[in-house]
Amino acid sequence: MPYRVRITDAALADARDYVRFIRDVKKEPAAAERWYRGLLEAVFSLEQLPSRCPPIPEANEFPAELRHLIYHSHRIIFSSDPAGTTVDVLRIYHGSRRRLSSADVAFVVR
Repeated sequence: MPYRVRITDAALADARDYVRFIRDVKKEPAAAERWYRGLLEAVFSLEQLPSRCPPIPEANEFPAELRHLIYHSHRIIFSSDPAGTTVDVLRIYHGSRRRLSSADVAFVVR
């Protein structure tokens, strides 16, 4: 049975910010659209076997298990429930940013 994928407002804002950067700053609207379509495909691939993705390097700093899926220059940071029914995408975090901290992630109460 596939997992249900939920995307937090913070993750959506991350994706929108990067699309806006590609489209408006880099002046590449077609590239922005391709990146976003590919991102959605990657995110929804988590419906199947999200445990295939490794824990984040900062894992010991968080109370819940967080994993990530690499998509180009970004890390799709997510958690999944112990029952194996839901994946919550918490952030779409650019790889060049500082390490992820607890202030960057809002946890979904399980």
